[in-house]
Amino acid sequence: MSPSYQLEKWIWTEADYEQMGWHDARIYAVQFGKDISFDIDYIFQWVQADKDDYFSFWVAPATLIFTEATHVALTMDFRPNQELEIEDIRRESSAAGVTEWHLETHQGDIIITAEGFRQVIRRPPTLQVGQQIISEERGASSFDVTPDAAFAESEEVSRLKKADFALRQKATELRRLRRQLDALVEQRSAGAMAVKRYLQEKLTLEKRIKDLLKELDTTEWQ
Repeated sequence: MSPSYQLEKWIWTEADYEQMGWHDARIYAVQFGKDISFDIDYIFQWVQADKDDYFSFWVAPATLIFTEATHVALTMDFRPNQELEIEDIRRESSAAGVTEWHLETHQGDIIITAEGFRQVIRRPPTLQVGQQIISEERGASSFDVTPDAAFAESEEVSRLKKADFALRQKATELRRLRRQLDALVEQRSAGAMAVKRYLQEKLTLEKRIKDLLKELDTTEWQ
């Protein structure tokens, strides 16, 4: 059975701002109108089992809506094929006393004048190898505001993610073995290990490292 994340609620607002964070949230699409809407991946939690392990991420697709916006200013410079990710969202009060929301990205800022926002979580968060939901699971961009509480991964998505996590587990083992090899060399240099034992353990570690490098060759984990 796949692990699950206990979602606190489906709809979040400006009242929840202090406990929210949008760092590294991917923006897929923007819709301009009476409200300004963003289709994003919202990261609920970063997970790391130990110092050698890579992070996993609990992520959900979400629709972030700034309601009844009165002004939008964009100072951005990016190519259409670039990924657009939020670094932070700051709430500020302008000189005129109105609320501004500063969406900071690597490519520039989007400043929206609006009293508040509503963020609808469209599906339960799922565990991802990366900070975005894989395309096979996420599907097309959407500004839907009706949560799909019954959503479940398809067998194909589960298979793809299982393969990704298996590769990542091997990459984690590679990190751990390299750390062990470094510690082994330090022990020998300090005279804390006999030569024969050192050579045997070194050979075993180096062989396993070589095998893992071969298995991870041409993957993002090499």
